[in-house]
Amino acid sequence: MATIAIYYQMKEKQQTEEAIEIINRFIRQLQTEHVIKGVFIDRYAERNEFYELLHSASSKINILFLEKPVEDEFDKKLLLAVIQTENIQVKYFSEFISSVE
Repeated sequence: MATIAIYYQMKEKQQTEEAIEIINRFIRQLQTEHVIKGVFIDRYAERNEFYELLHSASSKINILFLEKPVEDEFDKKLLLAVIQTENIQVKYFSEFISSVE
């Protein structure tokens, strides 16, 4: 079983409940074949949980699931460095469910 972490950044004006429902739907599809080590959620335009994920959980996971590709150039470089150092695969929600919204 792969050990995973999930990262989700909320969309502008998205309600917390909606984001949680999307993540829960995704988790239901993954939990039988994966061990989930953490779920990290940031509000729109925030990245505190993203940095916490890269700092604390990266050494404990095999796969990082992102809802969408990272857009910020600094964050892309940071993510790339972590996944190369820790040998982590990055996958996207869309690879496992046809629609997350």
